[in-house]
Amino acid sequence: MELRHLRYFLAVAESLSYTRAADTLHLTQPTLSQQIKQLEQDLDTVLFDRVGRTIRLTAAGEVFRQHAERALKEITTARSALDELEGLAHGSLTIGVFQSFNSSLLPPILAEFSASHPGIRVSVRQLPARDMEDLLTKGKLDIGIAYSPTVSDRMEIEELFDEPMMLVVGKKHPYSRRPEIHVDQLRDQPLILLTPEFPSRQLLSQWFDAAGFQPRITIEINSTDAILATVKCSRLATIQTERMAKVVPGLSCIRLKPRLTRTVAILWHRDSYRSAAARAFAAMIKNTYSSARPA
Repeated sequence: MELRHLRYFLAVAESLSYTRAADTLHLTQPTLSQQIKQLEQDLDTVLFDRVGRTIRLTAAGEVFRQHAERALKEITTARSALDELEGLAHGSLTIGVFQSFNSSLLPPILAEFSASHPGIRVSVRQLPARDMEDLLTKGKLDIGIAYSPTVSDRMEIEELFDEPMMLVVGKKHPYSRRPEIHVDQLRDQPLILLTPEFPSRQLLSQWFDAAGFQPRITIEINSTDAILATVKCSRLATIQTERMAKVVPGLSCIRLKPRLTRTVAILWHRDSYRSAAARAFAAMIKNTYSSARPA
């Protein structure tokens, strides 16, 4: 058994498709199938059930998947440790980032890091919070930048700064010139919000619960950009950070009372190895944003 067999197996286990896995691995499908068969022969067990064109993991495959993930994670950790013997001269850094940070908070840090450590190859993945935590747990991300609190209790959080949430409206909205609005005035206000799986939506639910009512939600969309574009051309309102609202010209941000904030944080998996590259990148983020207090 070789390391490539583990990678090939995990690719098929994740996609449950030889075709998609072969594309991801840049192999032909017959080659991939042959490699999996060789792995099954080495283990003397069947890892996948093949029913027509569909496949699924067998009970043995499920068990082997857990061990294969751990084995590759340990190899990655060992390589990171060896890279550090030569400092930050070379290596890689994989960053998970929440959608709203990718175009505003992250670019100056990436530019600074690349200039300081040109030998480090950086990969940035824009991810939902739950997927980011899952990949941190599996060792497929070195560091995450997201909002707290986290879904998993296996995450370690380093808080950076708080961002106040605002009522965001377009020019057609009757509240567009108000500087502030109380939560009670939103009882009958039609809102367009993110779908329930987003942490910010859960934060809003808690805020409205504390006020003693739930909002009147007219539209749900799983895209902040689409929500802001809809708000701009309608009499609907949303609740978002001012930083995000400023991306779309012509929107007004109204302070909420009582105050509602989100906390931007660095995420680590509690038990994972922190490479020198990840620590250096985290230090740059903290130096830049720990004292920031966006309006």
